[in-house]
Amino acid sequence: MLRKSPIQVIDKAVTLLRIISDLKQGASALELSKLSGLDRTTVHRILKSLIVWDLVIHEDGMFKSGPESLFYSTRYLNRLNIRRVALPFMVEIQKLLTDKQAVISLSIPVREHVVLIERIWTQLTPLNVLMDLSDQYPIEKIPSGLAMLATFTPEQCLNILDDKRYKDIEPRLLQIRAAQGFCIGANEQRLGLSSVAYPVINLRGEGVGALVIAGLDAEHELSLNSPLAGHLKRACENISGQLNYL
Repeated sequence: MLRKSPIQVIDKAVTLLRIISDLKQGASALELSKLSGLDRTTVHRILKSLIVWDLVIHEDGMFKSGPESLFYSTRYLNRLNIRRVALPFMVEIQKLLTDKQAVISLSIPVREHVVLIERIWTQLTPLNVLMDLSDQYPIEKIPSGLAMLATFTPEQCLNILDDKRYKDIEPRLLQIRAAQGFCIGANEQRLGLSSVAYPVINLRGEGVGALVIAGLDAEHELSLNSPLAGHLKRACENISGQLNYL
């Protein structure tokens, strides 16, 4: 959802940065003006400032995300205890899947998106499956995001999603709560890929992350009553407990 700060030029700069980050090949100033709704002169002026700080680079007439963006994101990730706490549990789950084609991932919510911050996989997992998986998705389009949204109140969800997007997923959120937090998915990240997600929660019971086990043609292994689902739940509960202790 659109947010506004007290300083409009910051809103405009962030808007451009977010648009550019979503475009793998970048965009021209004219394209950015159309996509952002900003005057082309304003776009040029902001881009010049962003280039000074390496937040944006200009190559072959196209504006793209710059290396400075990586500096901030890695610093933020290094500060997150969730990544450090979760990794041993992810490795333990991986050991249970040595004969499977499977991926275990950790995601966190970033406004209306889910961003994957850690991923491990079994040796049998085909490389093309890993290459096809993105590192960010709309929060309501993927099991990890839905598992986290199901821990929020309707008011909190509406601070993230607009009314239509929330109403579209409200029945599924009810199903997830009825399933005690589990979200089962199929073919949402990739054709043939089944998944089960469970949230990591803070002391207020709000989802601050989610673990997902995803496997090729693994509907039975990833059902709600499967041993893997039980392992996933215990892992997330342990992660939640350690994070809340810290």
